[in-house]
Amino acid sequence: MLINGYEEGPLVAGEPLLARPGFWSNHLMALGGTGTGAERAVPEWFGDDGADTDALTEILFDPERWPVFRVPAADGTGVVVIYRNLVGDYAIDHLLTRQDRSRARRRACSLT
Repeated sequence: MLINGYEEGPLVAGEPLLARPGFWSNHLMALGGTGTGAERAVPEWFGDDGADTDALTEILFDPERWPVFRVPAADGTGVVVIYRNLVGDYAIDHLLTRQDRSRARRRACSLT
């Protein structure tokens, strides 16, 4: 899999991970961060078991495999979500795609 700007990353298709127990709690907790003064999120808030979430964390944040998820919209736009797993610089990148453009545009980066 090749995505401009990510040629050096070991990108892999992430869609099969979406149905795995622990995916959504991992993803949502990573987007929300730890916050300050707030109660820390736990997998059970999202209906997941902590052990499942921990097991999937090892897959989602593996520096040797960067899961990529394509989320198309009906109008031809879409988002590509990339778990950019650089050692010491983990992030979840969101790239906007459009049919009338040959390149995706980086729209957001969530630190984990």
